[in-house]
Amino acid sequence: MTNDTHPHGFTIVELMVSIGILGILFALTTINLGRLPSATSQSATIDVLMRDIRSQQTEAMATNAVRGIHFGTTSYTLIPSNFIVNLDPGLTFTNISFANGDLNFAAGSGETTAGSFTLVNDQIGTTKVININKYGASY
Repeated sequence: MTNDTHPHGFTIVELMVSIGILGILFALTTINLGRLPSATSQSATIDVLMRDIRSQQTEAMATNAVRGIHFGTTSYTLIPSNFIVNLDPGLTFTNISFANGDLNFAAGSGETTAGSFTLVNDQIGTTKVININKYGASY
């Protein structure tokens, strides 16, 4: 004989509490994931740019010819090949302290004039300042 004095299933209060907790977790996850692509874009742009800077410096030392990068507002150009790299939407360069926006590496030594620039991500409101010393190292 079974005891049917205990009801089976969930009460409405238990269901409402569970749905409320799931709703809060979903909202928090959605807020954090919304910023992820823009932050990743800024980080990836910095990685590619730093590789291009190192490549230009290495070529200046190896070919014994001046190499460099010209910074625009939404792009940068590799010198002397004139290859243009456009930034992702929402990313811009500001506060470029190099003369005429050019980061040039000396033939043979690869040395440059120290300076800095800022990469601004308008979509999530973050900035990243990149400093380059006279040896081309960033910090």
